[in-house]
Amino acid sequence: MLGHDVAFSYCRVPGSETPCRKIFNCWWETFEVEAFIRSCYGEEKIAEIIAPPKQKVLSLVELIEQARKGKEP
Repeated sequence: MLGHDVAFSYCRVPGSETPCRKIFNCWWETFEVEAFIRSCYGEEKIAEIIAPPKQKVLSLVELIEQARKGKEP
């Protein structure tokens, strides 16, 4: 996603607790990444990893709602 080489550790924690959704695509030729991820995470977390990304419009609506709730007295 970044367009250049990065360490596997970065892909496991790219600014959130959930590994990057492209971790399987990027690392499958290097080692058994799927087996490693399955040994570290439960099925629920793996489902989060492989889930398609949210549409940008939906993400923007969620951010707007969060901002509104934060400003309410």
